[in-house]
Amino acid sequence: MGVSCVVKPGSSLWQRLLSLGAGLFVVAVFVSGCSVKRLAADMVGDVLTGDSETFASDDDPELIREAIPFGLKTLESLLASSPNHRGLLLSAAKGFTTYAYLLQDEADRVEEQDRSRARLLRARVTRLYLRGRNYAFRGLARAHPQFEARLRHDQTSALAGTTGEDVPFLYWAGVSWGGALSAGSNDLALVSEAPLFGALARRVVEVDERYESGAAHEFLVSYEAGRPGGSAGLAREHFRRALALTDTPRASLFVTLAEGLSIKEQNLDEFKELLTSALAVDPDREPKLRLVTVMAQRRARWLLSRIPDLFLDTDHKELVP
Repeated sequence: MGVSCVVKPGSSLWQRLLSLGAGLFVVAVFVSGCSVKRLAADMVGDVLTGDSETFASDDDPELIREAIPFGLKTLESLLASSPNHRGLLLSAAKGFTTYAYLLQDEADRVEEQDRSRARLLRARVTRLYLRGRNYAFRGLARAHPQFEARLRHDQTSALAGTTGEDVPFLYWAGVSWGGALSAGSNDLALVSEAPLFGALARRVVEVDERYESGAAHEFLVSYEAGRPGGSAGLAREHFRRALALTDTPRASLFVTLAEGLSIKEQNLDEFKELLTSALAVDPDREPKLRLVTVMAQRRARWLLSRIPDLFLDTDHKELVP
């Protein structure tokens, strides 16, 4: 008696995982013609990639930061059995990038009190970002063999063959690569690679600018504002386009422009206006963005508290809205 290797997930993430655990012995007894480990990997891969909103809709960044590592090691163990599962590869790219950002945010906030801890955190953050990038590259290599090598040799040719199906991998490869530079900005190798991850984000805009409600435009706001020779005009253009692509403005978008450009231009009025807009976003209006909104608003409050450190000609504390 054989069991099909096609598994249909149920409605709840945890119910599915529990059902998987309870039923795996039965599957092991009756399965015929396919690897049990491969079956489990594909099952859990479909579960994890289909329920990312479980984490994204939470309102407790610390809880998610503590929960992510177990999930990441689970993903990696499953990838050892199912190395070509694009869903698992994408989840790993997202997961390591998200975890790295959570730790980077912590490093920023503890730096004044504990520079040694912040330095150690940033070194770890850089490694985690690059780990996420490498999983995204593996996903791209499934459809485009040796993609990373080709990108480094001739980015125009490598990117020309990518399609809408590649957009998630292009986006997460670019964001994680850029994150590694933001965490380890003294790494000259990463600095020299900035045009490559900028090209990945621009390709997302070319192929599907609506991906994740204009997320690539938001990334390019930071990219243009921060890179040597970057264009403030292009940064603002990407900001406006990202704003136009969503019915519910993302708090993170306002924070990105304020932190990336308003500080650089020493435009305090704009800085406060943008962060006030970020704080006005209702985290419950868009549940699938709740975690991102809560984190962006926490960062907005932190940035407002640091106005005397970030802007010249301010010798008094500004009140946080």
